[in-house]
Amino acid sequence: MREKMAPRLRNPYLLRVRRWCLLRCSGQHAGGKIQVMPGPALLTPPKSELPATNATAAELTRLAYSVTAPHLLEAVARHPNTPVTLLGELAARYPEAVLDNPALPLLRLAHGQQIRMWTGLAVSKLAAVDAAPEWVQELAMRHPEPQARWAVAGRARLSQERLGQLARRGEWQLRAAVAQHPDLNAELIERLSTDAEYSVRLSLSTRSDLSPEVLSRLRRDPHPLIRRRLQMGR
Repeated sequence: MREKMAPRLRNPYLLRVRRWCLLRCSGQHAGGKIQVMPGPALLTPPKSELPATNATAAELTRLAYSVTAPHLLEAVARHPNTPVTLLGELAARYPEAVLDNPALPLLRLAHGQQIRMWTGLAVSKLAAVDAAPEWVQELAMRHPEPQARWAVAGRARLSQERLGQLARRGEWQLRAAVAQHPDLNAELIERLSTDAEYSVRLSLSTRSDLSPEVLSRLRRDPHPLIRRRLQMGR
């Protein structure tokens, strides 16, 4: 029985692709060299567009997990319809964009428990932003992971109330960091000068604004490193 002939290809593009494949597979050559037809031109994917203003939470989630372009991920972080769990993931890389999200204050009220479950890395990145509101600092202070509190201690400007909270923390490393903060008032300096951990007192001894009373106390400190530090530095 006569075999059926394959339908003829009339599309020039398909003909070109077929001929290229046949030559590659058969290894036809001319003049001792393999003759290879140029492959079909690669199609450049269109540039991804920013999410629409009415994009749904599901659409924003799919977009965030399918792209890597920073400007698109920042747009998702700023979008008011982005789910709170996704915002927590984006906060580690785009904290400023998350803080700019207009829905964040409402999400804080409606989904406070989920926000408190954000990772220590995400919360620390948010707390380190200069424009971070007080509630973000409070979130970091209450977070179980210490890196969140370290981000608060590293802020350039802190209220006396926040410095007092840090000065009462059990981690002596935090108290030592607070001892060098430029916003520390005289009352907190006095308290830290009698801290049980000598490393905190040693950190405090590097300040140039110590009162005569605190200086006198530290010069009589039982730890020799503190006494030597003051002898060498003053």
